[in-house]
Amino acid sequence: MTDLVGWGILATGHIASVFARDLALLTNEARLVAVGSRSVDKAMTFAADHGIPRAYGSYQELAGDPDVNVVYVASTHSDHFSSAKLCLEAGKSVLVEKPLTTSPAETEELIDLAGDRGLFLMEAMWTRANPLLRKAVALAASGDLGDIRHVSADFGFAFRGPTTHRLLDPALAGGAILDAGVYPLHVVNLFLGEPADLTGFGSHAATGVESHAAAVLSYPATEDRPAATATVICSLEADLATSLQVFGSSGRIMINDFFIRPKEMLVYRGHDRDVAPEVLVTQWLGGGYTFQAQEVMRCLRAGELESFMVPWQDSLAVARTLALWQAAVGEVTPTQEES
Repeated sequence: MTDLVGWGILATGHIASVFARDLALLTNEARLVAVGSRSVDKAMTFAADHGIPRAYGSYQELAGDPDVNVVYVASTHSDHFSSAKLCLEAGKSVLVEKPLTTSPAETEELIDLAGDRGLFLMEAMWTRANPLLRKAVALAASGDLGDIRHVSADFGFAFRGPTTHRLLDPALAGGAILDAGVYPLHVVNLFLGEPADLTGFGSHAATGVESHAAAVLSYPATEDRPAATATVICSLEADLATSLQVFGSSGRIMINDFFIRPKEMLVYRGHDRDVAPEVLVTQWLGGGYTFQAQEVMRCLRAGELESFMVPWQDSLAVARTLALWQAAVGEVTPTQEES
């Protein structure tokens, strides 16, 4: 594939608009061909807003467009699996908003389907494509900070919307863990991999979904590294710091606002707590989604079915960890509302 990559966008919500605006900045690499919605009016409005030539009133029509090479699936969590499967079965590569699906079984099924069809599949974990985070991972892997012994990450915000919003709707796979907790888990995965054990805590919204959750993850010693731990927090009740800290035996890394387009990374070397940090900075186009879009197109042109930035096995490992966290926090029904 050497020409401009043809993109389709499935669904017309906020995140779809952000992605469309960023994709429009990559004029030498991408062309936004079509948008699909379950409402033709919404599709037409979205197309007009973003200068997209084709608007479809069904996901099936979008998946059947011959000029679409890859579809960005931006629907609600509960729809990711079915829409991604629809596109793969139609012969389209897919970039699927996080979480890739709502269960390990569905995640594994999508991965198997993509492999069988020889199609590209990637979870849209845009944070993992950020240059600062990639630099942090490379620095940790180099051994320059010693053995990584602990990683801490959090992401949360005080949601004040109605209880009918998708974030609080169990039928749409709402809840803090799938919406916000997936980010801390993915960044921890970059440094430590899949945990051997997880202890979770949390509370619930009136609708039954978890609204605040924390977890401690443990990693036993291996031939390549000593034992390590991690802590993750997510929330729909509090504006958390959204920070990432990586602690090694001879240094540490700190990234503030790691999820919200981080401006800089602080690297502390040695054991002196008062040492001045090395400050690394980066720049990005638009809202920061250009990095993951460019990675998708690089993979398509190279004939790669998965990206090293968000490999299939990492998405599957995070899906398993998300399930463990949800199980640890448990479920409540609306009749068991917490005040």
